[in-house]
Order: sequence, then structure tokens, then C-alpha cells
Amino acid sequence: MKNTKKLLSVLIAQTLLASTATHALDIEDFEIEDSSFEGGFNFGGHIGSSLEYEDKKTDGFNGKTKNEKIKTNEVFNVFLRNSAWNASMLYALKQQTIEMDEGNYYENEDGLKHLLSLNKGFNLGDGWATGLIYDVEHTESKLHSASVNGLRKTLTEHSVRPYLTYWNNANSWGFYSNLEYLYSDDDQSQWGSREEEGYSILFKPYKRVGQWELGVEFFYQVKDNDGVGGGGGVSENSEFTEKYIEPIIQYSFEDAGTMYVRARFGENDTKHASNSGGNADIDYYKDIRKVTVGYEQTVADNWLLKAEYEYANEEEEKSKMMSWDAQDTSDMTQHKVYIHALYRF
Repeated sequence: MKNTKKLLSVLIAQTLLASTATHALDIEDFEIEDSSFEGGFNFGGHIGSSLEYEDKKTDGFNGKTKNEKIKTNEVFNVFLRNSAWNASMLYALKQQTIEMDEGNYYENEDGLKHLLSLNKGFNLGDGWATGLIYDVEHTESKLHSASVNGLRKTLTEHSVRPYLTYWNNANSWGFYSNLEYLYSDDDQSQWGSREEEGYSILFKPYKRVGQWELGVEFFYQVKDNDGVGGGGGVSENSEFTEKYIEPIIQYSFEDAGTMYVRARFGENDTKHASNSGGNADIDYYKDIRKVTVGYEQTVADNWLLKAEYEYANEEEEKSKMMSWDAQDTSDMTQHKVYIHALYRF
């Protein structure tokens, strides 16, 4: 793990020296026109805010129903792009509250999130482009439950993603792809700590036909998870793998905005080693189904409004039941609503 942290430090340093950047999502939506400023002083971008509400219900292995309500308020985000440098940066500040109850047990958590995203791109010509994205999200929160009052938690997540894109203007098709190295450190005070380290690969070809855009996203991820309990003993030693396919359909109206639908079909596995605490030698298998419907609309010359609804269902099984299990399956249903507004300049 020490060598991994050294490698992460080198990658972060190289990214920062590359001079900065942009958020990985929707970069092409914010094309900046040249102004009276020239060269390195030509900046454009947006400022915005968003709200997200998530309701989850899980019928767990223990026979109890767990209800979770997650509210995320993005106080503000600032996106800056410099066309001359082919670089951009996003900073966002979010407040999050999580309420969970499971029979006679409850947890309430309040946190503050900071997200910094940097992107340095390079135009290769003939429709090809590449670049490097670095994201870091830092969360500090306090948790209250029947057993603790004000437990301090700190979570820091790093992601380094080199990417490659292609667009064929003559035939209106292209693709987006990236590799990812990820590392996270979750410190839960007297409850212990947990580290995740892994990689993923994403490939998304898409085709535009008139006002339609059709695409499909392929994703694969592997992570190693290591946990230490409050007493210093190993609480988790597991390997996590996930893969999914996600078709995407998008339609842009002539006199209105853009509507899109995404449907995800995926599965993930978690395999615990023999020294993985109470989950020793147990494998978990989860099937994931998710549908997202969204609409975005430009208002006046500078405003962009977006609304999104997501429904998800996850069914999980495990290789063997424990003495405290009441059933051999777990079923989760999720509803999520997301809205945001931003002003482009």
C-alpha cells in the first residue's frame, strides 16, 4: 500500500503540473467562444447549484427492512475552461444528510463534501483527442446512532483517468473511453478504517442520426477492499468486481430541450478472504437494474436547467447463510430525483 500511495502522489503531481482542467461529464456542452481576451486570459464556464433526493428501501438478509433517505444540496459549483490551454477545472461544495432506520436501530449522518476536478486535454487531429482527468472528493461528517453520538468520519476519494475520444464528422459517430485508477481512504474514528484501491475501464460508442443520439456504455471495475476494526483487527479483506452495459437514447427537440433515457444492466461480486472478519469465505452476488429519465432545457441565452429521475433495483445473494440470517436474499429498491440549474458565462 505504501508503493501505491507513492504512485498516487506522482500521478497527482503530474496532473497538477499539466495545468488543470475540467469535469469529466458534459464537457462538450460548454463550448467557449473567444472573447476580447487572448491566450491564457480567455476563460469561460458556468456557476450552478443542484438538489438531489434519494429514497432507498432494503429487505435485508436479517429479515429486517432498512429505510434510507439521502438529501444532497450542492451549495454551488464553479466550472472554468480555457480554450487556449485546452484545460478546465470544476469545484463543488455539497451538504449531505443521511437518515437510516432498521427496526430498533437508526443512524443519522450530516456531512460536507468538497469536489475538485481537473482536466488537461490534447487535440491529436483528424477527430482524435486525449487527456488526463484527476478528481478528488473529500467528505467530513458526524454520525449519531443509538450507540454513538457525534462519531467523526472522514472519506477521501481519488480518481485518475486518462481518456481517449474520437469523432467522425462525416458519418456522425464517435466514442469516449477511459481507464481509471481509484483509491479511497475511509476513517471512521473508533469504528476503524477502510481502504479501497482498484481500476476500471469504460468504453462508450455513440451515433447521431438527425435529432437522435444512440449510444451504449460498457464498464468493468475491480477493487481490493481492506478494513480494520476499532480494536485493530482485520474487519474486511475482499475483492470487488462490477460490470454493466448501459444503452442510452437521446432526442433533441427543434424548439425545445433534450430528453434522454438510460437503462443499466449489471452485476457485481464481492469475495471475502478467510481473514475477513464475520464475512470470512462468503461471496456476495448482486444483479443491478437501473433506469434513468432526464430532460434539460436552455432558458434565455445563458441558463441551463436539468431534471432527472432514476429507479433502481438490486437483488443480492450470498454463498452461505450465517446463523443470524433470516433469508438468503436481499432486495433493494431506490428512487432518486435530481435537479440542477447553472448560468453560463
